Amino acid sequence: MGLLILVFLILGVGGGGRFPDAFRGARADSVITAGGHATSVNDFRRIFQQQKQRLEEQTKQTYTNEFLVNNGFDQELLNQIALDDGQTEMLARAGVVPDPSLIDAQIRQIPVAFDRVTGKFSERQFTEFLASQGLTPRQVQTQLGDELAERHFTYAVASGFKAPNVYGALSAIAGLQNRDVTYFVLEPKAVVQPLPPTDAQLLAFEKQHAAQLTRPEMRVISLARFSAAALAPTVTVSDADIQKEFDFRKASLSTPETRTIVQIPAKTAAQGQAAAQRLAKGEDPAVIARSLGAEPVIYDNKPRTAIADGKLAAAAFAMKEGQVAGPVQGDLGLAAVKVTKITPASTPTLASARAKIETDLKTKAAQNKAYELSQKFDDARQSGASVVDAAQKAGSPAVTVGPFTATGADGLGRPVPQISDKIAKAVFALKAGEDSDIQDAGPGEYYAFKVDKVLPPSVPPLDEIRPLLAQAYMREQLTNALRAKAEALTAQIKQGKSMDQIAASVGSTVTHQQGLQLIKAQQYQALGREFLTQVFSQKPGAVFAAGAPNGVFIARLDTIRPGDPAQTAQFLRAGQAKVSQDYLRDLIATTKVAAEKSVKTNANLAMARKALGIDPASVGKTGTKGAGGGQ
Repeated sequence: MGLLILVFLILGVGGGGRFPDAFRGARADSVITAGGHATSVNDFRRIFQQQKQRLEEQTKQTYTNEFLVNNGFDQELLNQIALDDGQTEMLARAGVVPDPSLIDAQIRQIPVAFDRVTGKFSERQFTEFLASQGLTPRQVQTQLGDELAERHFTYAVASGFKAPNVYGALSAIAGLQNRDVTYFVLEPKAVVQPLPPTDAQLLAFEKQHAAQLTRPEMRVISLARFSAAALAPTVTVSDADIQKEFDFRKASLSTPETRTIVQIPAKTAAQGQAAAQRLAKGEDPAVIARSLGAEPVIYDNKPRTAIADGKLAAAAFAMKEGQVAGPVQGDLGLAAVKVTKITPASTPTLASARAKIETDLKTKAAQNKAYELSQKFDDARQSGASVVDAAQKAGSPAVTVGPFTATGADGLGRPVPQISDKIAKAVFALKAGEDSDIQDAGPGEYYAFKVDKVLPPSVPPLDEIRPLLAQAYMREQLTNALRAKAEALTAQIKQGKSMDQIAASVGSTVTHQQGLQLIKAQQYQALGREFLTQVFSQKPGAVFAAGAPNGVFIARLDTIRPGDPAQTAQFLRAGQAKVSQDYLRDLIATTKVAAEKSVKTNANLAMARKALGIDPASVGKTGTKGAGGGQ
């Protein structure tokens, strides 16, 4: 039932699903064919770029097509689309085809299809939008129909679905098994440490890992910035200006006297007097008010202007803190009043307000200066000057920035301070030699640039990355040495030698771990996923090696003991809903695999790679294959 899948789910690994942005229709130049359904070269290229962009947004890194292809990203994507196409074709053959009216209803829910002025559906606007995306209404209708068919099929399967008890029981039994394992750690000190590499070794290592070392496209620009933040330290303000601003703000900076007042409404003077007496004794205002059939009114730290009854406010602000009065005749009736707190008014001094006023005046002056410079720059641009010349005329020469990537990072992945996400996006929207218009980046912040160079993806020069490359080389050599040593040691254990003796020979000690359970895999994360995967997939007596945080684990699975039957029943009851969801997910995935085989789906990996501008021969053996098959 897939122990490894369950381990990964417990450790938080998941994924999959359809690609809703892929609008597909049968075409001759197809990288995938599934009966009447197909994915064209252009469609696959678009889907690949969409998924690549999502990956870059998630990881905050940029990737070349070559790097992703060499790591199997394109093949995994191709296989998933092929499975989706196979299922869609199977549903169509079974007659699961949505009525055209349902598809039209879906289209009329797409926001870009509505006219912003009239608020009504605009077929012309929708068609124009699709054309800008390289799509046709027919493609959209086809894809929406496919999605509706799959959605209805999934709903039909899931409605009232409950996994068989035996499925849940097997999951419970597997999850609650107790696995005892004996292991020791082969540490780096147990092998000969690698020597620093020669240039020849580094060059060979660089060539071997060219795909991983290839930098994405980078750009160099001449950047003109008119920044209030940069200008602020150069701005000065006079004492007279500070005094003038203080006089102007003084009233707004002052705070009036505030009071906390308790008011008990009363219907008669006698009630008001009695309520005042009870307030003076410290009785709860809410209790007093309820006895009079009223609710207390509390003004918490309020100025006089915030009190609704003017006469009552005048009386309360004439009282001392802690004083009680009543009955008090207000504009709105009688009341007992108590003043529980008085906060005096405050009037700022120039000394107390000077720092903030001076900062505000400098900021405003810097913003005005930045705006003036940007206007001089824009005037020069309107007269035909380039970005560089216009910046010179404005008195703020452009500076060379870069090279940097589309994420604003330098060749080592470090952020370039002058390049924000907005600037990076704007730069990569232009070609080499093009100038931008001046852009507003916020209060007092303006910029423009010229794209001086576009540097294609490339492997950096050896001298530039020598220290990092040397570290990577030595780390790989050490890892290889550890793996080789681990293989030799596991072979000795399999031949019958004592694990304690072998551990001692490499300066390590043996650990006996008992009762490892699949359902508690989250608790063992420090041991690493590779080690746990091996533990929960081996048979008793198996000896194996797995990566450790500080070396390599040499381990033996000693025994597998069944879990407590009472726990198994409890686990089954508590996890029935999740078991059903897992079973349903597996069932849907199985139908896709079955459909792919039934309709004889073909996925042409070589054509897909050519669509991405990759020579198939450069990434190994390619050819036409099914979604789940090999080359």
